[in-house]
Amino acid sequence: DAIRVAKEHGGMAASKQVAYAWAVSLGGEAGAKLLTKFGLIEQAIDYATESGAFDHAFSLARASKKEKLPEVHLKYAMFLEDEGRFAEAEAEFVKADKPKEAIDMYIHQQDWQAAMRVAEANDPSSVSDILVAQAKIAIDRQDFTRAEHLYVRAKKPEAAVKAFKEAGRWQDAIRLTKEFLPHKLAEINVEYTNFQN
Repeated sequence: DAIRVAKEHGGMAASKQVAYAWAVSLGGEAGAKLLTKFGLIEQAIDYATESGAFDHAFSLARASKKEKLPEVHLKYAMFLEDEGRFAEAEAEFVKADKPKEAIDMYIHQQDWQAAMRVAEANDPSSVSDILVAQAKIAIDRQDFTRAEHLYVRAKKPEAAVKAFKEAGRWQDAIRLTKEFLPHKLAEINVEYTNFQN
């Protein structure tokens, strides 16, 4: 009855709060079973994660709604990331089957070694994204040799050519085109001619 009143007068958030309080008062598996019986287990898990009570959210999910575990791991990972606890966040992102989120977190921190470690172990297709992100930083720092090396290692020579053109380094762009994109040589020569005129 309390849940019905909370829902009618306080909305969905209030009903989640009441469902969660009920589960907490019953404790452990008994609370999870009762919430499941009334179809409130998802609300209670959501409320627990929204409230930062991750231990309770995990407990409820493990007891009655295992398919919610990846979602709880993901929300916990985002919480840990916001707290600056990156290694713990990484582990939770992986448990949530979202290694790309951990990789993006490390790219944002410019922790290339950690990003590469996660990618190689969990999402090899992201390795080239990490190399490209590093290359963009190298371009910003005017470290064109390193940028070229990273773009080529990422198998993205066209990105290197584009970055070099934008930086006004046409000779490097032409050299890279000759070496890696010979089918585009005529096109870049026309672009260079137009640029000079």
